[in-house]
Amino acid sequence: MKTSIFLIFLIFGTIVFSGCLREYDNVVITSADVMSSREGEGTSITITTYIQNNQKTDTGTLNLKVKIRDSTTNLIAAQKDSDIGYIKGTSSTFSTTSLSVSNPGEYGIEIQLFEAGKMISEYSSYVSVKATAGPGQPAEIKMADMTLVVTKLYNDASGAIVDVSPGIFNEGGDSKPLAIEVTARADAYTAYTKTDEPGILKSGSRVRAKVTFDLPRNREYTITVSVIENGKTLVMAKVNDKIKLKDIKVNTPVTLALIEEGKPITAATSAGTPKEPGFEAVSGLLGLMIVFCLMNRTRNGR
Repeated sequence: MKTSIFLIFLIFGTIVFSGCLREYDNVVITSADVMSSREGEGTSITITTYIQNNQKTDTGTLNLKVKIRDSTTNLIAAQKDSDIGYIKGTSSTFSTTSLSVSNPGEYGIEIQLFEAGKMISEYSSYVSVKATAGPGQPAEIKMADMTLVVTKLYNDASGAIVDVSPGIFNEGGDSKPLAIEVTARADAYTAYTKTDEPGILKSGSRVRAKVTFDLPRNREYTITVSVIENGKTLVMAKVNDKIKLKDIKVNTPVTLALIEEGKPITAATSAGTPKEPGFEAVSGLLGLMIVFCLMNRTRNGR
């Protein structure tokens, strides 16, 4: 009897140790967009942080702490705390923070998310603040985020009118007239493409394009955005996840991160959670095998 109780506790402890009963990334920073634009003698840096609540319950009040650190001196150049309220269960939100730095250079972005004074997630990024572009310098276009709004349903809700608005900003010299091309692809054979022409984008400025699609609502779409100057694609980006129109409410804007082509998707690290939980599952299986062997030895010893 004592041996059986011991084995039960050993099995339970093995499962707990392996992380099988642990919840991962309940509330996590999924990504962040960083934009810089010149303002007078300095540069304004705008950080848009995307946060996902994977719990079924609402969060408590959340606080976001953003720091900009000079990579050369490792000193904090600017910081700001923001109360962002709470996030409903199984939903997401975003928070925008604007800070200023006085000098060009490389800066690290540190973002920490707190609930009830405890850090629950963190994220890091960087931004390169460049000196004012001189005459004749080429444009350097960067992607911001993209908003998507289903404005109308028709034909018994089988069709949808969808407004898509990608944002871009220019860190280089003045551009030539630009075209922003947005493609919603349903499969290898079916794609819908729309183009907006915002014109010349001045150095240090930003713009948000807008295109309107008429799409079948019961399909999933991969969205890509290209910025074209004189027939040449300057930058291309995509929304990492497929868009399910049937899951989006009418007249409810959804903000999505644009991942530039060639850039890795940075996974957010949540405080107190392992980066590779798969190894813990292996530990759990090994633990159960040990328990099984002990049980066999106990039976054979009788």
